[in-house]
Amino acid sequence: MARLAGILSLAAIVLIGPAAMAHVETRRAEAPAPCSREDTDVRGFLDCLNGRLKASEAALERAVEGTRRAIEAREDLQPAQRKRWGALFEESQSRFGQWRNFECQGIAPFEGGGAQRTIGGRLGGIGVMEGRMTCLTNHNEARAADLAARYAPPQGWPMPAAVDASDTAVSPPAAAEPAAAPPLGAVRIIAP
Repeated sequence: MARLAGILSLAAIVLIGPAAMAHVETRRAEAPAPCSREDTDVRGFLDCLNGRLKASEAALERAVEGTRRAIEAREDLQPAQRKRWGALFEESQSRFGQWRNFECQGIAPFEGGGAQRTIGGRLGGIGVMEGRMTCLTNHNEARAADLAARYAPPQGWPMPAAVDASDTAVSPPAAAEPAAAPPLGAVRIIAP
C-alpha cells in the first residue's frame, strides 16, 4: 500500500510539475522590467521603482486574498479549525508586514551604497528611496511567491479585473480657499 502511494505521489509530481513551472514562468513574464538609473532621469527612475512596488503590493494582496479563500474552502476541517487557521494566518501576515516595514525603513538604507549623509548625520538622497522601495518590492514578491507555493490552485491565483485608466487618473487638487483671518496670538520663532 505504501509503495502504491509512493508511485501515485511520484506520478502526481511528474504530471503537475510542468503545469506549476508554466504558471511560475507566466507570472515572471507579467512582472515589470527592472529599473535602471542609467536609462532615465531621477524622476523616471523613482516612477519605475514606484510602479514595481505597486505591482508587488497588488501581487501580495492577490496572494493573501487567495490564501484566505483557500483556508475557507477546506471542507475537511471543522469550522473552528478553519477559523483558528484563518486567525493565525492573519496574525502571521500582520507580523510579516511589521517586520518588512521595519527592515525596509530602518536597515535597507544603510545596506545600499547610494545614500548620502546630510545635516545631522541622517541618511538622504535617492539611494535611500531606492533601497527602501527595492526592499519592499523584494519582500512583497517573496511573500507572494511563498503563499502561492503553499496555497495557490494549480492554475494560479485569479487575475484582478482590468481597471479603467479613467478610474485611476489623478485630478488636480482643488484650489484652497484663503483663511478668513490670520491666526491669533503672538508669533513664535522656533530656533534649531
